[in-house]
Amino acid sequence: MDRYCIVRISHVLSDENGETLNIVGELSKFYSDKPVIRSLLQLIPGWGTADTLLQQRANEIRADRMHVFFDELANGKHELTEELIKSEDFLHCYFCTLRAVLNTRQREKIIMMARLLGSSLANLINTSTDEYEELLTILDVVSLREFNALLILFNFEQSNPKQEEQNELQNVNSYWESFKSQVISSLGISENTFPAFMAKMERTGLYLRFTGGFFDYSGDKGRTTALFSRLLQFIKEQ
Repeated sequence: MDRYCIVRISHVLSDENGETLNIVGELSKFYSDKPVIRSLLQLIPGWGTADTLLQQRANEIRADRMHVFFDELANGKHELTEELIKSEDFLHCYFCTLRAVLNTRQREKIIMMARLLGSSLANLINTSTDEYEELLTILDVVSLREFNALLILFNFEQSNPKQEEQNELQNVNSYWESFKSQVISSLGISENTFPAFMAKMERTGLYLRFTGGFFDYSGDKGRTTALFSRLLQFIKEQ
């Protein structure tokens, strides 16, 4: 069964009584060798029979998003156990994540949400449900283009550590134009809108502009925050 079989099945197949096959049931068949994933699927409220083409299309989109999510969750490095998925904290995080997944269009973000849930199981990361909800909310509201811009900036920061003779702004100045050029060329952002694009990301808490009184500073440069580093702990490639 290939990745898109659920979409095709939910579109046309019916049983002898003419009832539309349940999407969750078909996904359960796909994960027949993953009992924990199947248990999680059974917690999803079933969708009624689609009686319009619009509802059928909505179910196809949801099925595809769920498939991406559960594929990543099933193949993650952190093991899901029957005991774990019965815990109140995990179920709370699971339902919050599933709700966000079904409202997310980009597959890359769905994969990150699955990694966020999977990584929250690791004792070394040591997260609380409150922190998990905060990180999920941030991941939900930040656009994929914004996240990629922050990741580019983070990589520049890691490659250009502050030298002893530099202040924070001097350090950022050493790579800012290269960073700006890469963001403009790779993410399709115009030079005129670049400052506003970066400033807008302060709402997420993942980026912070310098506000100090530096000589000849226009106020349009900044750095990623510790919160961004924390988020990367959860969603780095497994």
